[in-house]
Amino acid sequence: MNFLTTTLLSLVLITQCANCQQRQNPVQTPVEKVPYEFLISRSNDDFTPAVSGATIALATLQRQQMDIELSFRVGRRITFSSLTDDISIDCHPVWDPKTQAIIFDSNRNQKIALWSMALSESEPKLLIESQSGMVFDAAISPDGEKLVYVSAKLPDQQWWTYYVIPPSGGQNTFAIILRDLQSQKEEKIASGMFPAFSPDGEKIAHASFDGSTWNLWIKDLKTGRKTQLTKSLYNDFYPTFSHDGKWIAFVRENPANHATDIWIVKCTGGSPIQLTSTTQHNEGAPFWTQDGIYIHTDSGDNTPYDIALIPPDVLPSAQAAASKSEIDKTNITIQVLNSTRIPKLAARTAKLLEEHGFKVSDVGNTKRERNLYKGKIYYKPGLRDIAREIAEIIPGTQRLYQSEAFKYDIVIVLGRNTKYK
Repeated sequence: MNFLTTTLLSLVLITQCANCQQRQNPVQTPVEKVPYEFLISRSNDDFTPAVSGATIALATLQRQQMDIELSFRVGRRITFSSLTDDISIDCHPVWDPKTQAIIFDSNRNQKIALWSMALSESEPKLLIESQSGMVFDAAISPDGEKLVYVSAKLPDQQWWTYYVIPPSGGQNTFAIILRDLQSQKEEKIASGMFPAFSPDGEKIAHASFDGSTWNLWIKDLKTGRKTQLTKSLYNDFYPTFSHDGKWIAFVRENPANHATDIWIVKCTGGSPIQLTSTTQHNEGAPFWTQDGIYIHTDSGDNTPYDIALIPPDVLPSAQAAASKSEIDKTNITIQVLNSTRIPKLAARTAKLLEEHGFKVSDVGNTKRERNLYKGKIYYKPGLRDIAREIAEIIPGTQRLYQSEAFKYDIVIVLGRNTKYK
């Protein structure tokens, strides 16, 4: 098996971290389970979303090839545009805020390095490489003046694919390098991986390995002060700052089932708060924006990775704002549609919703979306909470999508996993 095939196989199996061990955490932390909405769901695997405005850059794995794609939403329709198309592995895209170019990892030329590609260009350009190892996992300061990346000297390049879930390794195996893009001067600022700039560009969050697990740290670039944010028996990694700079979302490995969930912690430290708690899903690669936290997640064993969004109204920064006004359920127009051959599925669902105080305006069968497995709930702006409440009432999995393309306020399209006893 050649390197490319082996590496792709490793990435598909990223949730099976070879170093995961059964652990017990003696500290009880507060738990808050929140839902999320699936934004991109298709047959191929989509990873590591990076958002700029209304455009999502992501790494996609299809037909044994991994490339960078851009996703655009126009009304209900999502279109995709390939940025790279090469037999090499291109992954982990980040936006350059100055040029709007995409910086990404690639093993082109049989060497793992950082590449850059402007949206107007047809071929990428080599940005940073190492003659004695690999460089990857870049982040750029909000002003576009500084770049931080990870440098490693590893004999086995397959470790590169595992930085979605980090490998075990000595404290000095992975070095975080800060480069001034004007002077091209560099300095090592920490040992670890997953660097992320704060919104003001003055701090960098990252994960460091302490000999047994990965934990989160923050380094102040002006003072050089280091602050440890998490210290647990779990693996904590992949930090991202909230847009107000007060919180950090990160990935924590669940020792009970080796799955991963999204947690948050204050930048000043304290007890982390769990956002997602799933036994069959693997949430990862959080990217925090004003729209919420973008993540990638699968739907269980042997299912593709999708791109989803944890909405902002369930996050601490939004909860501290003014309280939401109450919405009268009876004033909302609801349509229930059956995409399956299961008889009376829409009628039974409409009756269930009416028992919970909702008023269903129309019941029928779909014409466009046929024989779905998982249901969909389309809702107009401002009705996310109502759509989420409905999703919790209906049996089975219902994915949420905001849309203004329908006559009704909420349109429910039922799938085959909506089963009644």
